[in-house]
Amino acid sequence: MKRLALAAAFVLALPASAQRRLTCGTVDSLEVTSLTRTRATAFLRTTLPASPPGSKIFFEGKIELANTSLPVVQPVMALVQHAEGSHEVVFLTELDFARVPADLLGRLHAAALDFTLEGSLRTSSGSPPTQVCAAGVLRVGTSDIRAVGPVGQDFARFGGARLAGLSLTETQGEASVLIYNPLSFPLDVKDIVYEIRSGDRKVASGERHGVRLHPGRENAIDLPVSAANMDLAAALAGAVASGGRVEGRLVAKISVKVGKDQAMTVPLDLPGTIQVGK
Repeated sequence: MKRLALAAAFVLALPASAQRRLTCGTVDSLEVTSLTRTRATAFLRTTLPASPPGSKIFFEGKIELANTSLPVVQPVMALVQHAEGSHEVVFLTELDFARVPADLLGRLHAAALDFTLEGSLRTSSGSPPTQVCAAGVLRVGTSDIRAVGPVGQDFARFGGARLAGLSLTETQGEASVLIYNPLSFPLDVKDIVYEIRSGDRKVASGERHGVRLHPGRENAIDLPVSAANMDLAAALAGAVASGGRVEGRLVAKISVKVGKDQAMTVPLDLPGTIQVGK
């Protein structure tokens, strides 16, 4: 009880400037603008109680995801729209995948991304700093996290599918996908659930479990597939008759292990070819 009273007295004795720093803003959304094999760029949108004057400022400090500091390039440029009582501040972040710490994977939550930031904003290197902090939980699969146009095309390629193992009721085959892991540590895939499609029709499907994506390189993954002969004939009648090749797509969901007994789902929709027979 005595310790609690001392702690309360200490907080009350803090100068007004220190107490103001305890008032944090909110992290509102993440907008991915570019995603390549080496880095990601994104807008981290926040609402802050304080900001220096001007529309273009610079941030120096920590940006954390799941209590893990992200190696973002600093200083971070930020754009400000001032409003009465609050300031909308957008941080233009750039993340090098090779420098992402391995600890992050074990702390991620599959359903939401927990962001915090703490540091200072300046209009220039010689201007006085404004101390800021913000926190927010962004839900995966909602408008909290979004991308401008298609991103990440360089991370995966459909190597095509071959359907040749004909029986009375179904046709067996194999497809392949190449997935690049840009991180410096391996990723463990719990499940890959996939379909081979031609146009709007499902041609074949399958599942693969327990795959490891090795770091810093492209990983070739074989995907066993099977197709009901009636479905195959309806979707690829001409190709079945001629033993030919047609354009198709691999539509898949990859569940990557994160946190404790969780999996984050990544969708794929990749063009390729389907070989029937021979």
